[in-house]
Amino acid sequence: MATRRKPPQKSGQLDFTESLADAADTSEERVPHPGDRVTVSNGSTVWTILSVSHSGKEVGLHVPNTKLERFRVPVSDLIFVDSPLPPKPREPEKPKIDTEEVREHLATVHHSMIEHLQGEVAALKKWLNTKGISAGETLAEFADAAETSWQEAVESIERKL
Repeated sequence: MATRRKPPQKSGQLDFTESLADAADTSEERVPHPGDRVTVSNGSTVWTILSVSHSGKEVGLHVPNTKLERFRVPVSDLIFVDSPLPPKPREPEKPKIDTEEVREHLATVHHSMIEHLQGEVAALKKWLNTKGISAGETLAEFADAAETSWQEAVESIERKL
């Protein structure tokens, strides 16, 4: 008699709770390294880590100067004898900003940009006039709006300095 085939799994919701819990675990656990000295749970014996599994979740332990070894001990059961956590590196200092240099550069760019814009607007007005289109007021308003916007940007940058 033929065996029955298992029905295919429904393609409904998948259970990702375990993998999400592992991924969301942001506790600062110390990463075990061979040679670290540890105790297991509430024990008083000091063990030395011989090896760490590829996943980093299990270690091999031995007691120095003996043949006593333990294999596949979960890292969560370990208590590190040496320093609890390596110290965090200090955040690097923010570089000092030369505000006078920034202001000079802003003024230079502002002057050259407005000068260039006014030259282009004048050339466009002249070209439009040759075609019989008068757009002088509109272009003048555009240039004034650009000047105002640039001034607001400079003020905003200077407030941040």
